[in-house]
Amino acid sequence: MLTREEIVNAYVALLGREPESEAVISSHRSAHESAAALIASLRGSEEYRLRQEAATRPVDRAEAPRTFTRDQLIKIYHDLLRRKPGNEEVIASQLAAHRTSEEFENSVRESEEFQAIQTFSKKRKIQLLEVDAEVACIHRLWEAKSEDYDRALSDFWLDIQPTAAAPESEEYMRWVMDTYAQIANRPSYNVSSEETDYDLESYTRKPVPYAGGNAKAIGNMLMALGHVIHAMDLRPGSTVLEFGFGWGNTTVQLAMSGYKVTGIDIAPNFVEMVRRRTKALDLEAELRVGSFFDAETIDQQFDAVLFFECFHHCEDHVRLLKAIPKILKPGGKLVLAGETINNALPYPWGINPDSQAIYCIRQFGWLELSFRESYILDLLDELGWDVEKHDFHNAMGVTYIATRKRL
Repeated sequence: MLTREEIVNAYVALLGREPESEAVISSHRSAHESAAALIASLRGSEEYRLRQEAATRPVDRAEAPRTFTRDQLIKIYHDLLRRKPGNEEVIASQLAAHRTSEEFENSVRESEEFQAIQTFSKKRKIQLLEVDAEVACIHRLWEAKSEDYDRALSDFWLDIQPTAAAPESEEYMRWVMDTYAQIANRPSYNVSSEETDYDLESYTRKPVPYAGGNAKAIGNMLMALGHVIHAMDLRPGSTVLEFGFGWGNTTVQLAMSGYKVTGIDIAPNFVEMVRRRTKALDLEAELRVGSFFDAETIDQQFDAVLFFECFHHCEDHVRLLKAIPKILKPGGKLVLAGETINNALPYPWGINPDSQAIYCIRQFGWLELSFRESYILDLLDELGWDVEKHDFHNAMGVTYIATRKRL
């Protein structure tokens, strides 16, 4: 395994700076088996490319003076990449590499990151009137156990026209929920629609994703659980409140890791299933039926509050985030893991327009939201949180660890 010194030395040699945090160092130790692999990764980064351009750029005294400013750079990041620059070192290297905002904007438009944000434009676009036919097709493929099922689940995106309302306004919230109602073909959202009907006995023995037997899905889940536990970095015996635990895979792993787990889920059958799973393994976990907003009435404090692939089902995420501080111990961690963060989203936050989400909304009535990273990070900052981002490049996305800002 890479040593801390090797990682720091590689950063200084190639990027001219040290890693921005211990979390970044830890992520490199997990992601790279050798110094050569780390060096190859750094050489492929945008920051390294910009640094090389700045170092090799010929000096032309006749060239127009520099007009590129920090404010212009940040605005281009916001407008084109839908996020803030990573750190001050990145800002400095890009200002050094480009003379004008136009030059930098052209560079961004040619970047892999900008091209990745055009995800939806590369998929087949459909309109609201076409949703029923698309959902019926996906459902037929599922019933037939067709190999085309997975492809169909990621085949299209729904053209949802953004609203001009401010993302924090009541008008914006009404637009989101009205959009949900149209797609779901229901008068309004009800949390009871999040419940899933299944055979309790068989799924207790083989819950999702094991029940499907898909090696990649099983592998992604196991890797993601390991990533989340690693990123949380809790002391032995720490208390964890897990919302929306569903099939209980995270719950079981946390309990096996020696943490004192309290779990809350909206569905009674999930609560019963996970009780059976933990009991069969002689594990202790306090599990009960409830909603996200139980956070407003819980009179206990925890070392960590965890949302794993469930925060995006909350109809009022701002209200929920405001309730978390009082149920965290001093220094406690809010963990958002495997959430639907997508900078290709045509709006700051709202209904997830990707095909799998649209299918789940129309077929089951689930609420499927998605967020731009800049929106969720700005919101957490505004509500008094410091956030560390832990990259994990597989199907489950990244993990955000938030702690309260020091006064």
